[in-house]
Amino acid sequence: MLNLANLSYLTIDDPVLYDWLDGLVGAFNQLQQQAGIDTAPAAQTAANQALPAPRAPASIAVSAARGTFNITIGNSPGAASGVQYFLEIASDPTFPSSTGVYALGTTLGFSLNLGDVTRYFRARAKYPSSDYSSYIYLGTAANPTAVSGGQATSNDILANAPSNSVNNATVDSIDAGNGTATIRIYGPGGVGSSWTQSYGQGTRTFPGGSITGLAYSTDYYVVWDTGGQAYLACTSLDQTVADNYVFAGKVTTVASGGTGGTSGGGGTSWSPDGCTEVGTELRFPAGSQSTMRIEECGRWVEIELDTGERLSMAPGTLVSVFRRAEDLKPGELVEVGQEGQISAVKRAGQSWRASQKMMVRVKPQGVYWANGIRVHNMKLI
Repeated sequence: MLNLANLSYLTIDDPVLYDWLDGLVGAFNQLQQQAGIDTAPAAQTAANQALPAPRAPASIAVSAARGTFNITIGNSPGAASGVQYFLEIASDPTFPSSTGVYALGTTLGFSLNLGDVTRYFRARAKYPSSDYSSYIYLGTAANPTAVSGGQATSNDILANAPSNSVNNATVDSIDAGNGTATIRIYGPGGVGSSWTQSYGQGTRTFPGGSITGLAYSTDYYVVWDTGGQAYLACTSLDQTVADNYVFAGKVTTVASGGTGGTSGGGGTSWSPDGCTEVGTELRFPAGSQSTMRIEECGRWVEIELDTGERLSMAPGTLVSVFRRAEDLKPGELVEVGQEGQISAVKRAGQSWRASQKMMVRVKPQGVYWANGIRVHNMKLI
């Protein structure tokens, strides 16, 4: 706190000036307390712990369904407006060092899509110039409450959500010689070999196989039934959308004698847009609502600014002035901090490594800060 050591001398020499300065110091210190900062900490006090820590958040509530966890944190009693909240999520009730930490800023409502997993939750608070408060646990510190995410089905997916998969299957047909055609499904190794589907979480392998007794010169949509462990040939696309089906390809069977027909395979392809690597410190505008989905990612755009900020992003992430991460060049200016400061890109490049990204959506502004760099959850077409 600001303290003018010689101010008391003015009580005799200039009482009017003393009253004016004393009031100014008091107002300045009150403003610092409300913002949660101390611009003039005592010499024996660490700069980041100059203020008393706020009290622990009043409450924490978690509900989950279809893989999405909804977390609500209660304000720390008596805390000033500058208080910041930190959510910790663990797969172990002891909250080991691998626990995920989410810097929520002043946001009290948070949604996170983790899938059908079991997790434990706790939260704490601090000012920019204070130590952390004690924790508030979902349950108790000795016995944290476990919350299961639950499974989602296709009914829970937004309309027109992408399938996000490709495969290396070949689907073709031959004349079986008895008035019917046979469809064959196989991989790069030739007839009878397995094929692989690549999707957002990695790869899956399926056996080669065939379907007999089919009509000549007919369009078929071929799927692998994970429940029945067999291939099915469907005559219309809407028959292929069951949750337990994996699409292999579309084929037109040959005519009698083995002429004509077309081959298929390959599945469908979708490339998800960006967002930042798991572990990035995120800050959200006051009063905003945010959601997050964790996805696998193997390609990254790495930038470093003149002011020291560093950020790893998936391609497609929009930075500052609506520039895709992969389009940024050294020397270009981006916004940092929540006061609209500007810094130049010092280095920019790309890397390939297996990791995870946080797909974040923020309402209503669509803006948040990742490692201090202003980014957008809007996407360019």
